[in-house]
Amino acid sequence: MNKNFSRSLITILSILLCIVVFGCGRKAPPVPPGQVRPPAVDDLSSSIDEDILELAWTIPDEKGKISSNLGGFIVYKSKTSLSESDCKECPVLFKRIADIPIEEKDINKKIIYRENLGKGYRYIYKVTVYTDNEVTGKDSNQIDFVY
Repeated sequence: MNKNFSRSLITILSILLCIVVFGCGRKAPPVPPGQVRPPAVDDLSSSIDEDILELAWTIPDEKGKISSNLGGFIVYKSKTSLSESDCKECPVLFKRIADIPIEEKDINKKIIYRENLGKGYRYIYKVTVYTDNEVTGKDSNQIDFVY
């Protein structure tokens, strides 16, 4: 085998191995260039009246100002039966259950989401905010309870 060919092959394989092992760096959802993520909801709260859950939160602001390009909120829920074994190592699987657009009248008041609950389940809820350009913020604090 040609010595130069062997060196070239070894060099190419080494580069490919580095790419596979080290990847391209930090893994996160892509954010378009020049776009800033909106602030996260940090005051998600809940109350239960009979079998109705009410989630409430305020529109997040940055330095006391609410961004004019906020589009709305996505509400996510994880629901697992209490009869299922409690797996500490298992990832929590969330399902998107609501898309709540922000309207001009909502700017100075709490956002409310209501849902009927079923007995015998562990529920976890979280909310993310998104902009008019579909850039999403980080997850809110989580509401976790058994009903």
